[in-house]
Amino acid sequence: MRVGDRSRYGVSFFVMCVLVAAWQCFVMALDTQLGGIGNLLHEWHVVAISLANALLLLSPYWLIPRRWRWLVWIPMALLTLWCLMHMCYCRAYDDLMPWRSLSLTDNVNSTLAASTLSLLRWQDLLVALPLVALIVARLLMRGHGEQLSAPAVKPFLLSLAASLLFGAVGYLDGDTNYARRFLHNYGNRSYYARNGLLPYAAFTLHEEFRSQSLTDDQRADLNRFLLEDCPHYTDNVYCKVSHRNLVLLIVESLHTWPIGMTVDGREVTPVLNALVDADHQGVIYAPHVLFQTSHGHSSDAHFIYNTGLLPLRDGVVAVNHGDGPYPTLAGALEGYDCREVICTPGMNWNQTVTARTYGMDTLYTREDLMAAGDFDRHQGFDDPAMTAFASRLLPQLREPFFLEMVTMTMHTPYTPGRVPPSWILKSDTLNAEARGYLSCVHLTDSCIGALLDDLQHLGLAQRTVVAIVSDHTQVYLNRVKGLTDYQATPDDWGIPLIVAGCDTTLRYPSVIGQVDVFPTLLDVMGVNHYGWKGLGYSILRYPVAGAIQPRNMSVIGDSTALTPHQRQAWSYSRLFILDRHNRSY
Repeated sequence: MRVGDRSRYGVSFFVMCVLVAAWQCFVMALDTQLGGIGNLLHEWHVVAISLANALLLLSPYWLIPRRWRWLVWIPMALLTLWCLMHMCYCRAYDDLMPWRSLSLTDNVNSTLAASTLSLLRWQDLLVALPLVALIVARLLMRGHGEQLSAPAVKPFLLSLAASLLFGAVGYLDGDTNYARRFLHNYGNRSYYARNGLLPYAAFTLHEEFRSQSLTDDQRADLNRFLLEDCPHYTDNVYCKVSHRNLVLLIVESLHTWPIGMTVDGREVTPVLNALVDADHQGVIYAPHVLFQTSHGHSSDAHFIYNTGLLPLRDGVVAVNHGDGPYPTLAGALEGYDCREVICTPGMNWNQTVTARTYGMDTLYTREDLMAAGDFDRHQGFDDPAMTAFASRLLPQLREPFFLEMVTMTMHTPYTPGRVPPSWILKSDTLNAEARGYLSCVHLTDSCIGALLDDLQHLGLAQRTVVAIVSDHTQVYLNRVKGLTDYQATPDDWGIPLIVAGCDTTLRYPSVIGQVDVFPTLLDVMGVNHYGWKGLGYSILRYPVAGAIQPRNMSVIGDSTALTPHQRQAWSYSRLFILDRHNRSY
């Protein structure tokens, strides 16, 4: 082959690499932020952004010796994996993964692997197949040289072309305010779609590792907010009997819509149905709780319920700041015997650390359940094993006690074998996802019933408040109906708050936030001597009618006089989390 031919081949191969990388970046922007592949022909400025970033990313190809140019496959392979990983992550968390989450190797297990596989979609082939095609093309062209006729000129020209293209991007989508464009993060996935891979990587890495200590002005502002804008009542008018026991059940992925539902004439949740029955006294029922979890997902919910704070919008608070200290529900329940039982290993989501932070005297993990033989006796099913463990634990607890339990059966994926066979799995009136999900709901409902029976049998029921909450959403009812997420209503996505055994009977139809559960429980338990009331509002005292979702800080439900405080609470909660040495509450 002549030198000119080899030169043209080298340039052609580089151009193909750039086109593959640009296409992958473009598809990821479409999938995570721009409405999917259907908007392919409407996002030309993102095409330009993707091409510019691909050129810059791969331009070192021309700066390394020819014998080392096979190294180009490394960034190509890593980019493919990075795009696939973030597309799956975004389907679960509605944003791109924070950099620190890449270090959470302790959370890698069979459940995570199965959940990730369940998130894959056919359109993900649009990311993977181009690289495979390029590898095949390269193998077919083996033996061709890559000698260049002007090696010193090409990197200059390529970098110049990329810089010019990158500089023109702002004009293509009408935003020429570069300071706002590149220095302000409206959300990870939005920043990526607006600016591309390399600016996103640089900006988010800078934000991730820059100093997060508070300035004196920020600390003064935080303390002013806590002192002047947060509740400080001390009365216990909603609790007639003090020092009741508390069982807090945090149920994985429990929606409100299965409660009261029948499949083929049979109740899916007979236990929960009985609890929320209109004639049942001493029950608080709020069916439209807005999930306010962010990148921590389940661990964010545990954080909200235990501390009354809101999670970080740009990281996993349980991992990055899991050691606190924080005000806690267990702290308010002074003198209680505080225990926690989980179905997962303690290392998952740093729960060994957060259990201590949240004030638990003892944490029982999956290892304890296995050592006790409960998993073997219940065919490896999580919630039945945990319920059996709790039934033996209850008589050992010193009253008053606080027992927190975190279920696992209703975690994705909803595949055969997750639960014992039931009539729901055989129903032909539901799609496969709904059958799988509802069969898990039915099993967990029966486990809740077994726990309530144990409390009754042990004579603890009259002295125990049972609070049932959910960590986050999973299967919207509108999807079961064949509708789109844009057609969702609170009846489709709401998660429930059920508090039984209290001195108040209330059915609360308005939207509330997860952060409102903490102060409500303080009212129910009669522990308002505790100075910290959280950043939400007790629904027994305040007309809560809406909540702020973290993704775009929009109001879900109705805007009221409480809304400005609800929105401010997110930024002040962040300051509270970062202020590790001078807490005031």
